[in-house]
Amino acid sequence: MIPDTHTPHRRRLPMTSLIDVVFLLLIYFIVTSSMSPAEAELLSGLQAEQRKTGGASDIQPQVVLVDVVEGKPAFIMGARVMRTKDELVSVLKQLPQDAGVFVKVTGFAPVQAAATALQAVRDAGFVRVTYVPADEPHG
Repeated sequence: MIPDTHTPHRRRLPMTSLIDVVFLLLIYFIVTSSMSPAEAELLSGLQAEQRKTGGASDIQPQVVLVDVVEGKPAFIMGARVMRTKDELVSVLKQLPQDAGVFVKVTGFAPVQAAATALQAVRDAGFVRVTYVPADEPHG
């Protein structure tokens, strides 16, 4: 029989490279799965936060209420009523900052007063600041 010169010859790809890659991937997945802890053994974020702040749970966060008193914006903390940002900053600097602060703004307070309160809290050094719109006006 005469060989056909018009049909292309089939070339075989070398399999050793493919086998090496498969073995390396297999080794990688075996090593990484045995080194990572099981999901049931991982701590949740809540448990880790509770362990870190164990002694600080007695400290309550400060609350700054922004409202309108006698027709003018005011910053209220407990029984103290402050009219300026500087007064608020000086009072806040005297307080513990670990628990953070809530800035609660009533519906009657102007936006500028809320922004002033938030800036005063930051100027006093508080890192944990939470903005809370109040449901109803104070008083």
